[in-house]
Order: sequence, then structure tokens, then C-alpha cells
Amino acid sequence: MATIITSLDIGSSQVKGVVATPKKDGTLSVITAFKQPSQGFKRGVLTDVEDAGQCLRSITQDLERISKNATKNVFLNFSSEQVWSRMSRGIVAVARADQEIQQDDVDRVVQASRAIKLANNKLVLHNVVREFFVDDVGDIADPLGMTGNRLEVSTLIVEAFAPHVNILLKNAERAGLTVGGVIFNPLASAHVSLSKRQKDLGVLLIDFGFGTTTIAVYEEGKVLHTRCIPIGMGYVTNDIAIGFTTSIAIAEKLKTGYGYAIARTIPKKEAINLSDLDPSAHGEISKRFLCEIIEARLEQIIDVVSKDLATLGRTVQLPGGVVITGGGVKLPGLTEYIREKLRLPTQVGFPDLTPFEITTPTYHDLLDDPEFSSALGLLLWGVSQEKKEVWGSEFSDKVKSFMKNLIP
Repeated sequence: MATIITSLDIGSSQVKGVVATPKKDGTLSVITAFKQPSQGFKRGVLTDVEDAGQCLRSITQDLERISKNATKNVFLNFSSEQVWSRMSRGIVAVARADQEIQQDDVDRVVQASRAIKLANNKLVLHNVVREFFVDDVGDIADPLGMTGNRLEVSTLIVEAFAPHVNILLKNAERAGLTVGGVIFNPLASAHVSLSKRQKDLGVLLIDFGFGTTTIAVYEEGKVLHTRCIPIGMGYVTNDIAIGFTTSIAIAEKLKTGYGYAIARTIPKKEAINLSDLDPSAHGEISKRFLCEIIEARLEQIIDVVSKDLATLGRTVQLPGGVVITGGGVKLPGLTEYIREKLRLPTQVGFPDLTPFEITTPTYHDLLDDPEFSSALGLLLWGVSQEKKEVWGSEFSDKVKSFMKNLIP
């Protein structure tokens, strides 16, 4: 039976999933892709066990109709404001007498970088290798086969609030899913939305979700910083509903169909007839006021992003600009707004579908969308395991090790 990998991007509003199987040529053949309403999750965190359990069980049942193996290697995204990142270093002496660096040396130095003091109820979600140093010479991607006395590594430690991760894992397993890994959302999105050149130049990724906005900064090909902001595009919808005393459904239609991110560009007298959206609704509303509501919330989000960039120091250069992805990028004018506010070139990041074989046109159309960046990135992150294929028993061993380290 061929190995099957499943990714689940569980958001506050929707669950997006992809089921695929690896091929000998290195591509992933997509078996199915789907999205459905989510429940029990808020701002990226499981908050209602009963509702979340029902949601996860429904997904499990759907996956089992495809194949029982579709529930066995499931990679989940994680997005919470209770995630922190920091730099770490590990140093070891090369073990062999001839000073040739072997895999054991690499494993030991990476493990040494993980030996950090954790606060109560925190766990290491990721220990992402940035670069290796051999006898103080850095910018080495793979030191295997090189010779030296001392091996060092620079990594980015991504920590998370352990109870948030544990309750997600526990409920996923209760629903019948075997979790292969949990990946911080912006790292998953970056895996499929950013090119190597963009990472080398220096780039900021912003993933606009419904309940959260997540960011990742890359410089010289290395991840430099990640963060989750507990405000997403769903807050814009809520603001519109409150501002015009209307339903969430109409507010969402107003946002995507008539909204624009830069309010001053909209004529003050331009109006929207509500009956065009809902026959039972009456009256007109100001389009300019609608856009002012949208821009106010966007300003709050981008101000946090801007301050985050400032904390990284003036030495950080981002010639690659800003890449925006996620379902929230469908808001008209968002690209122009961010370009103006951050003073950086900005573009929408569509997922790179090159690594995937998609034979069904319906699935191709569904996946060729920024809102599927995280789901597709989860697949690539999961199967690569830092660019090391781990199928069969080796895969199972790594999963068990991952889970053992993940749950205190």
C-alpha cells in the first residue's frame, strides 16, 4: 500500500485539507483536496472540546471514505499568539580522529542547540537549522564530509504554550487521527509560497487568516523571526457587521465584494444598496465608511507587523519585499495598502504547485489559491522532514520520537 500523507490547516473559520501520495519522481500526487467549515477553534486555538471533537470526527469519517491510511500520517498546522521564537546555538567537538564530520556530529550539535531552559508549560515546537559553522567559518548549509575540530549550528527555536498543543493532539487522536507532526503556520505557508531567491534576498511573509495573522521573516536564505498576531480578517468582518448593524453573512459580502483597503480613494458620495446583497435588506450605506472600517482594523494589524520588524534592527534588509498569502488576501486593495504602509514591494503569494501532480482540474483550481498555502506547505514540510525522506519504518520512528518530545 502506497504511503499517504494528509495535511489539515485547521482555522477559526474553515478547515482546509489535502491528501496526497509520494511518487518515485519526488512529486506528490494529490488524491483529494477539500475545505469545510470549522468549529471549536478560536484565534488558532482549540477552545471548545465538544465542537472541535465533532469537527475532527467528521473530517476523520470523510478521510476514511478515501482510505483508512489517509488518517495515519496527518500533519496539522498550529497558530497561536502563545508562540515565541528565539535564536539558539549548539557547539560540539568533531568525534572522528580524522576530523571528518559525520551525521552523528550533525545530530549531536543540533541536539545541543535544543538544550535551552524552558519556562513552565512551554515546549519546543521547532528547532529550525539556520546555518552550520566549522571552526568558526559559517554560512554552511550541510557540513557532512567537511573536516574540522569544532562544529557549531545556529537554529531558530520556536516555542509554544504546551497545553494548547497538547489539547489539539489529544482531541485529534480521540477523533481517530494519527498525528505525524505539528507545524507553526507561517513556516508551513513559507514552504510553498516563497521562492529560494526571495528567501536569499530577504523577505517578509504575512499569512492573513480568519482568526490570526502570522508572519515569518527570512534573510540570506535563513528564517530570522516568526510570530502570530491574534487578529485576523474575521475581525474586519465583525467590525463591518457592528458598524452597519447587519449579519455576518452580509458583512462578509460587503468586505469582499465592495470593500477596499485604502478608504481615501473611494468617493464620499458612493453608496451601496443593501438589497443587492440580500433581498430582505433595505437601505443604502456609504462605501467610503465601509472602507474606513476596514482600514482601521488593517492599520492595527500592520502596526504590529511594523513594530515587530523594528525590533529586528536596522540591519535587516528585505529586498524581496513582502509576500502576502492566506484567505484574507482576497480583500481588494490589500496589496497596495501594505506596500504603502511598510514601504516595501508587495505581492500576493500563490502556492507553488510544481511539486504536486494534480490530475483533476477541480482540485487544481481549488489549490491554486493563496488560502491553500498552509495546507500545501504542511504536506511539503511533513514529507521532507528537513529535506530527508522518511517513509516506512523510519518515518514511524521519527513520528514517535517527535510525539515523545512534543508532549511533556
